[in-house]
Amino acid sequence: MPPEIKIISYIIFIVCLFLIKNLTVYLLIFIAISIFLIRIPLKSLKSGLIPISIFLVFTFISNVFFQHGKILYSAGSVIITEEGLHIALIRMMRVFFMIAGAKILVATTQIELLIGAFGKLLKPLERLGIPVVEFFSTMGLAMKSLPRLKDKVAEMYREKIKEGNVKGFWDRARVVSMLLLPLFVRSIQSPESFFEKDES
Repeated sequence: MPPEIKIISYIIFIVCLFLIKNLTVYLLIFIAISIFLIRIPLKSLKSGLIPISIFLVFTFISNVFFQHGKILYSAGSVIITEEGLHIALIRMMRVFFMIAGAKILVATTQIELLIGAFGKLLKPLERLGIPVVEFFSTMGLAMKSLPRLKDKVAEMYREKIKEGNVKGFWDRARVVSMLLLPLFVRSIQSPESFFEKDES
């Protein structure tokens, strides 16, 4: 399937999520998404698992309390109602489906193809003077340079450790931050410079 169709399908999927309020339908969506997620490598699924889980728990807790309706549990000022539980489940699953859909999209399509597809879809904005093609070209180069950026940081970090008197966690963190910021700025301003060595 072309990446442009995948992106449009994902956007339609998100819009539909905000229109559906039936938990049974959400359960069916969960089963369908789970089938797709099983096919994704475990390494891709595990990336960002902890912050995503914390965010989902926060979404649930922030919506489940203090809603009007049939009381299911009450302890002092803490009240959980049937409506609150329903709203919390819907909103938590909605966020989960958006994240899961994005993971499926990224796992099944190369990032370069996705960036190119976004550029094609938004190209009509060029008529309004928005530099869409230039922006996505730069973004594509920046994404390609990330692995080289990581290797460069690791190499410079090892050199700094050998040269200087670096001891303890905070000294190491300071060295990494001193190396990472200039390289990150360079990757944004001139991502093509990371490929000059390969071309030469």
